Amino acid sequence: MALATSAPDSLWAPLAHRNFRLLWVGFVTSQAGDIIQMLAQAWLVVELTGSAARLGLLAAAQALPRLLLGLFAGVLVDRVDRRRLLLATQSLAALQSGVFLALQLTQRITYASLLALALALGVLDALNLTARAALMPTLVPRPMIPRAVALQALGVNVTQLAGPSLGGVLLASVGVEGCLVANLVSFSALVLSLLAMRLPAREAGAGDGGSVGDALREGLGYLRAHPALRASIALAYLLGVFGMPLVRLLPLYARVVLDTSPRGYGALAAASGVGALLASLLVTARSSRATVPRNIVVSGVLFSVAVIAFGYTRHPLAAAACLVGFGGSQMAFRSAVMTRIQSEVPDRLRGRVVSVLAMDFALWSLGAAAIGAAVDAVARARAGLGPGAPIPRIAMTPALTLGFTVAGVVCLAAALGSARRVGSVDPAPPAGE
Repeated sequence: MALATSAPDSLWAPLAHRNFRLLWVGFVTSQAGDIIQMLAQAWLVVELTGSAARLGLLAAAQALPRLLLGLFAGVLVDRVDRRRLLLATQSLAALQSGVFLALQLTQRITYASLLALALALGVLDALNLTARAALMPTLVPRPMIPRAVALQALGVNVTQLAGPSLGGVLLASVGVEGCLVANLVSFSALVLSLLAMRLPAREAGAGDGGSVGDALREGLGYLRAHPALRASIALAYLLGVFGMPLVRLLPLYARVVLDTSPRGYGALAAASGVGALLASLLVTARSSRATVPRNIVVSGVLFSVAVIAFGYTRHPLAAAACLVGFGGSQMAFRSAVMTRIQSEVPDRLRGRVVSVLAMDFALWSLGAAAIGAAVDAVARARAGLGPGAPIPRIAMTPALTLGFTVAGVVCLAAALGSARRVGSVDPAPPAGE
């Protein structure tokens, strides 16, 4: 087969490896379901509360466990069988989605129950994201790791394009319940893929001895000794706190500022996926370790500009255009940072280092909570309203614009200011690691 004989720099070469192919297909399918559920959940919060702060708080509830447990998740991932850990987390995530569906069908869903469900999912995500990222580079030869990272990003971005579009259609036609059923079905593909994988015994985890504290110190010590990698992760944190809240606040912006329907909101979310898909195709075709530092800085700058521009859009088409740039630059940035980790970090430490990066997902949501609260406060002050009063569109629109402008400027300053540190060269990984 042509796929099986592809050169290491071929676009699809990593898919020639059976275990990688199974993981890739399973996670693409499951990711689509996750996006559909997230879209429905965000729209439900807007309908229940109409508040930017409440929308941001829900995202923060899911993020908090990742922030508190992220480093410990990395230690666990480096010590246990990563495939079995993924099977456990995915099964429990399916249970969480089933509880969500039951509450919605019985009309017992409340904002408080949504917060509880988000917290539970956050605990599972802290393990799931780290285990998946640590397992992936062990499934292909080292020269293929940049391609594998980019191809994994390509698959995720296909779901970011298809997921919101399908979710918008489901939300408009069969409601939140239909979206939750779709997510439940998607779990089966990933579980079956994990069960079908055949991994050598060495993939059962590093099995490091010593205490958890010793393991944490070893992982953090590695980052202290590699300043370029440390600077790349620090920039990811800053862009996550100030730039990624755009995603969390998009349903509010779509409904209040752009006056769109659920289907229109799904189309806007898909626009970000279009940009991410286009960027991932380019990154997959051109990815190499040598281009990583430049890609991190350039994509960070473009991401910042997209955040600023989005806040001034008042038409869905203009907003969609900005979201294409936002999604493309964010994907390119994330892929470059992950390629640096997967290519440079030894396998026995990879789970711990990946867990440090994965904590930026938590910061996305905590940033959304802070920015959402600030937007609500500015809008209420502008309208002369007290706490709890509904905020009119005429006050919310300029508050959102101000929020995105300030956030984008901070991101831009961070990307430009970190260029020299990100561009430095860390020591290469030891042979055989």
